[in-house]
This record gives sequence, C-alpha cells and structure tokens, in this order.
Amino acid sequence: IDRFRREKQGPLLKRAGELFRILTLGSFERLGIQFDNRDDMLLTGVRPTGEEVPVSGLSSGTEDQLFLALRMAAVEDYLGKAPALPFVADDLFINFDPDRSAAGFEILGRLAQRTQVLFLTHHAHLVDTARDMFGNDLHIESLGG
Repeated sequence: IDRFRREKQGPLLKRAGELFRILTLGSFERLGIQFDNRDDMLLTGVRPTGEEVPVSGLSSGTEDQLFLALRMAAVEDYLGKAPALPFVADDLFINFDPDRSAAGFEILGRLAQRTQVLFLTHHAHLVDTARDMFGNDLHIESLGG
C-alpha cells in the first residue's frame, strides 16, 4: 500500500491538484490529504491562503471540478502507458459557470492533443464557448434539428 501511494497517489494527486487549480481559476491551488480521528484519509482542496476545505465543504460546481480533475489526471496517467482511447464527456460542465466552463474546455483541448475527445451537450452556451476557444479546430454535429 505504501509503495502504491508513493508511486501512484502522489503523482496523480499532484497532477489532479494542478488541473483543479486551472478549473477553479485559482480559487484552489492544490489538493491535500488530511486524516480523521479514525486515521482515514480525506481529500481536501487547498486555497492560496493555505486553508484546507474538505470535499463536503465545496459547492456542487467546485465538487464537479474536483472530480473532473481527478478523472483527467487518471486518464492522462493511463495515456502514458496504454493505447489512446476516445474520451467521451457527457455534459461535464452542467454545474460550471461560464469562466470555469472555458477552463474545462482548455483542459479538454490539451487532452485532445493526445486522444480524441467527444463532448456531448444540449446546452447551446457551451457550444458557443467551445467555438470561441477552438475555432476551426472544433467539429460540431447537431442532432435532431
């Protein structure tokens, strides 16, 4: 367990923290770990002031950004050692404000340099944000009129 933590958890947590910083527009600078009274590990977001906020203290949008950061770090790790598979994102930004949606597209754009990214949404404002970010590098397929 200790070897796994050193080899995987540390680098994954560090990368997820970097992605979380981008997704939260700097509201959080990294991720941390605290231990409760039963010695169980708890994930926290660390603000630039050093304040640690447990997952239970995050808004639903920031919680979604945390889980996206964790998933993206795991996908990036996977892509480093296995054949690339398409990444399918279905309305990932439903609880994101417009600026954080743009930050999310920035991260997906970086991922798209390594593998195919398919982003599904029925929210026109997200299509507009993606168009603004990627211009001609974006392919949009509209279904059902």
